[in-house]
Amino acid sequence: MSVKEQLISDIDLLPEHTLQAISIIIKEIISINSKTGASPRPVFGSGKGLMRISDDFDAPLEELKEYMELKV
Repeated sequence: MSVKEQLISDIDLLPEHTLQAISIIIKEIISINSKTGASPRPVFGSGKGLMRISDDFDAPLEELKEYMELKV
């Protein structure tokens, strides 16, 4: 179960007055995050090594062989 699902499950068990207090806290957290730019700037080179391009990347595709042989 994800954290979000667990929170929703836990919230269902709380009384209404507690839900109101939590709602205020959540709105404040959202406000703070939107002001501080919660999204960090990308770090150049941080994805190095995460992807690999195969050696035959530029090789002709077998599926397009007929198309490539068409003469105009």
